[in-house]
Amino acid sequence: MSETKEPTGRRRTRRGEETRKQLIEACIDCLNARGYAGTSIEAVMSKAGVSRGSVLNQFPTRLDLMTATIEAAMRAMMADTQARFDRIADPVERLRRLCDLYWEAQCLPVSVAVTEVLLAARWDTELAGALARVAGQIEIELDAETRRRAAQAGVNDIEAVVVHARMLILSLRGITLELMFDPDRQIIHHALDEIRASHDAFCDRVLN
Repeated sequence: MSETKEPTGRRRTRRGEETRKQLIEACIDCLNARGYAGTSIEAVMSKAGVSRGSVLNQFPTRLDLMTATIEAAMRAMMADTQARFDRIADPVERLRRLCDLYWEAQCLPVSVAVTEVLLAARWDTELAGALARVAGQIEIELDAETRRRAAQAGVNDIEAVVVHARMLILSLRGITLELMFDPDRQIIHHALDEIRASHDAFCDRVLN
């Protein structure tokens, strides 16, 4: 009896993981298309094509769903950035490309989902608390990765690179928010050029 039940349990686990992934992807799609206010459990359920029971089995509350989605979205951004870094052989060139690679990650659909939920957390203390726990862990990992990249590039003031990298992410997120309202505003594109120029000057300083 135990030998027949064990494989069934593993199949259920796999199905559960697949359903969870499907729901998170549907939530990201809904956040992009509807915004936070329009991304209800019902909307995600309809987008994913699963039953209410399946949703509630994975995510008993909307808060649970949003928290899991944002963690997955942040990790997807980190993975995308890492993959782009891995295609650059020279550690110095990796550091010099930091602004562009961060910008490419900020333009992903998962980044839009993160921004939508971050804005909503301003008015929702429960959501803000959940996001703070997720973001805190992500930031620890992000800073560690930044320190590693800076050391590989031969930078002496590694902590300056950590602060600079955070500044880039925050600035670029603000740019994407502005472009959501009007993607053709030239002044915003000029601001992006200035951020790139500032990053180039920073690299010249710390790499010398």
